[in-house]
Amino acid sequence: MLLSQQIQTEAQPLLKANEEHPFVQGIINGSLTKEQLAYYDQQDISFEYNEVAVLNALITYSTTTAQTKLFEKRLHMQLTMLEDWLAREADYDIPHSWQGLKQAPIQPINQMYQQHMAATINTHSVLQILPSFAAGEWVYIELGKYMRTQDRVTTEPFSSFLALGNKDFLGPNGYIQQFFNIIDDEAKGASEREQQTAKQTFLKSCILEWYFWESAYQRSTWNDWQETALSNN
Repeated sequence: MLLSQQIQTEAQPLLKANEEHPFVQGIINGSLTKEQLAYYDQQDISFEYNEVAVLNALITYSTTTAQTKLFEKRLHMQLTMLEDWLAREADYDIPHSWQGLKQAPIQPINQMYQQHMAATINTHSVLQILPSFAAGEWVYIELGKYMRTQDRVTTEPFSSFLALGNKDFLGPNGYIQQFFNIIDDEAKGASEREQQTAKQTFLKSCILEWYFWESAYQRSTWNDWQETALSNN
């Protein structure tokens, strides 16, 4: 079995957990509050900004020209998305500039997830870096497919959330399959330990996706964590 197949098979229970999370279900039935949505939006954009560094690392450590071109294309998409997000209006406080984005507060789970991904850069290995990034892409695309099977509300902002709008990610030539193909190609010359590490990195990202929903659902902050820590004293 190819490494990408092992990864997807072992990630199925985590994907199911993501589908069943109250935040995802709240997107389906429209029950999320404005505050929960604002928290998610603010944290997600700083997370997306962090992914720019991961994509740059993938470009730097690519082992083929084809990889470089694919990661450069995905980076261009990321930067365009960030520019569009910064330019839009919102009825809550969000950054509208690159400098403001850099100063956006990062809450606990978001910081942990970003550090999890950034830590793979030091390996200088596409096999280790890519799974940390590809997992989130895979979870979102799979959640989009799941959403299409649900009787979801048609009002905004819920109806366009996880709506599987970008076809660049789908099919045999979509980003997701190409990422898995690269993982399989890189795994051919890797040791068993390196392959298992890559798989565990992917699975950890899937776990952190669940906790990202949880953090937004609970609107968890560093102040909350501090209060919990001090409450036992």
